[in-house]
Amino acid sequence: MTNVKIAAEADRDAVVELVGRLLTELGGTPPPADVMSLVFGRFADGTEAGFVALGESEGRAIAVCTVSFLQAMRTRGRYAIIQEMFVEPEWRSTGIGMEVLRFTLDHAVANGCHTVELGTPYHGERQVQFYRRAGFAEVGARLRWRADS
Repeated sequence: MTNVKIAAEADRDAVVELVGRLLTELGGTPPPADVMSLVFGRFADGTEAGFVALGESEGRAIAVCTVSFLQAMRTRGRYAIIQEMFVEPEWRSTGIGMEVLRFTLDHAVANGCHTVELGTPYHGERQVQFYRRAGFAEVGARLRWRADS
């Protein structure tokens, strides 16, 4: 049996681990765990930063979705961005990912967000199909700029 909830302080290590696994799977290097832990704290402390949805089975974290709240005129105010979403490989295609996503969308709407956006990785055809099944539509490319570190 699976359960989806808003991640709490007690879930910090599990969330950091799952997001780290996502970043590694995408070919990147996760930030240090203590840095990711600090960012998680901004979501878990009840501020307006956003939230983290956590999927569990038998008390074990198996899926995560991190969401940031933002403001824009084009969205008539508050909207949400799904920043990271990961499902343990052995749990993919079981329905838990869609369960976590539906929970996430419901929670975003309940918090005043009527627009939710996200990006997918290059060659993310499987991810695009997943999000289309949930009602997302493609609206263009996502670009990134970074200042030198």
